[in-house]
Amino acid sequence: MTVPEETKGPTRRRIAADWLAALDTALTGHDFAAAAALFTPDCYWRDLLALTWDIRTFHGPALVEEALRAAYEPSGFTDPVLEDGDPVVGAIGERTGVVEAFFGFRTALGRGRGFVRLVQDGGAVRAFTFLTTLQELDGYPEKTGRRRPRENRHQGRENWLDRRIATAEFADADPEVLVVGAGQAGFTLAARLGQLDVPTLVVDKMQRIGDNWRGRYHSLTLHNEICVNHMPYLPFPDTWPVYIPKDMLADWFESYAKALELNVWTGTEFLDGRFDEDDRRWTVRLRRPDGSIRTMRPGHVVLATGVSGIPNTTTFEGMDEFRGQVVHSSGRTEDLDVDGRTVLVVGAGNSAHDIAQDLCQRGADVTMLQRSSTTVVSLEPSAARVFTLYSEADGVRPLEDTDLRSASVPNMLLRELHGPLSKVMAEDDKELLDGLRAAGFALDNGEDDTGFYLKLIRYFGGYYINVGASDLIIEGRIKLKQGKGIDHFTADEVVLADGSEVKADLVVLATGYKPMQEGVRALFGDEVADRVGPVWGPGPDWEQRGMWSRTGQPNFYVLGGSFAMCRIYSRFVALQIKATVEGIAPAPWSTTTSTGSTR
Repeated sequence: MTVPEETKGPTRRRIAADWLAALDTALTGHDFAAAAALFTPDCYWRDLLALTWDIRTFHGPALVEEALRAAYEPSGFTDPVLEDGDPVVGAIGERTGVVEAFFGFRTALGRGRGFVRLVQDGGAVRAFTFLTTLQELDGYPEKTGRRRPRENRHQGRENWLDRRIATAEFADADPEVLVVGAGQAGFTLAARLGQLDVPTLVVDKMQRIGDNWRGRYHSLTLHNEICVNHMPYLPFPDTWPVYIPKDMLADWFESYAKALELNVWTGTEFLDGRFDEDDRRWTVRLRRPDGSIRTMRPGHVVLATGVSGIPNTTTFEGMDEFRGQVVHSSGRTEDLDVDGRTVLVVGAGNSAHDIAQDLCQRGADVTMLQRSSTTVVSLEPSAARVFTLYSEADGVRPLEDTDLRSASVPNMLLRELHGPLSKVMAEDDKELLDGLRAAGFALDNGEDDTGFYLKLIRYFGGYYINVGASDLIIEGRIKLKQGKGIDHFTADEVVLADGSEVKADLVVLATGYKPMQEGVRALFGDEVADRVGPVWGPGPDWEQRGMWSRTGQPNFYVLGGSFAMCRIYSRFVALQIKATVEGIAPAPWSTTTSTGSTR
């Protein structure tokens, strides 16, 4: 049974309100079996700090019951109440007639907000997905809207600029939080911490804010629509293009840092850090642009250098004799004179395709070396299907509502949904994919036939969203070498494992990055890296490992991912840090997951 889409608003409100009341009654009476019976047999409960003080997903009524039993009392979960406005009737996967509703609640720490999808199941209304999130700590609201600070115009000779300069220098005090990396991850977190009155410093070895985008290949634009990529507190202008060019984005970062009053030190290299278990503070060393070393004692360190980590730059025999240039895809290629030169691009992911396309359009004779199969989808319509939730809500619903709806679909459920969706994409892209196969390009549809987006969740790579390079491969303008790795270099050529030779003036190693844990190891040493453990990729409950929540290393967080991921999860990293600073953070608890393991 499903709820008809034409069901009137008051009826939908009654359905959702009655379900929330039944849940509240069961939990208040400590009847956790009755609470679990309000969920479908294939249900998902995802919690972002509200009840578990962690990021967790529980699949199935048995695990939901176990988790509620453990979390209900210590979390102080009370008063789940339907928000104003009528719930809608929607669909998720093959389920239609789904009542979707936002609700608020309270916990021992503060105000929460949730989202539930209700279906008719066995003659009863049950929850298919249930999301609970902590939004605000009691006594520590963000300084936004009516809570924004009032500038005192009579504070002596110092004005706003004087105070900003002094604050950013940290001459007489250390920051509470040191953020390493001035990209979307670092800036979204620093902005949120600023609104919570947590002194924060962002450091980056780049010479200018935005250089992490400004210095990339000439033709780069974001591969998803602008509506997905806004940053907290300050959305992009309505006049901007759907796909943002890299230099436009780079300049925006500079404006964002000024507008949000972020403290940023550019040209500053993070050298090392050591955690003192006794006073719960770090000792870190930073090399400033003039070569001097600044030692600081922050309470927390956040690694926000991106999911990619350290470039994977393999050394091959004969490279020292090679007369051409060898660069990694993380370096600059836009300043190279490539007109009329032969270029070998090693790799077949997003960066490899984009760089190959850029160099080809600048007059280079480009060959792509594809060593393993790749998932390819068109920018439109296929890749855009993943972000339909945002494009349909753009200008219609608040972005925070859309973020909540997005977060309510855990990775475990995404794996189920993207199998059928990837088949629709493949049908949309049939002509493109057939052309690539005819050109000798090796294709796959991801593990479990789940397409490109689950590759992002698993590896943050292994796919390409076509913005033109696939067409150049089909046309033969980008040549293809397939399935063979590099054996060695000579003075003028790259010799492949099968003995074939590729003449090259320039070799671009689009060979990816080492695991993020190795980035932690390089900066903080083996002990911290081993405590943190693997970063990125699904854990036992399919939440990302080592990301966005407490790690095995006290007072250390890793934040990264897409713009949307950084915007959504920076809120929860900031709340965890603020609660720790104020001494109100509870100890996280663990329970078994659907695999029988703990996260």
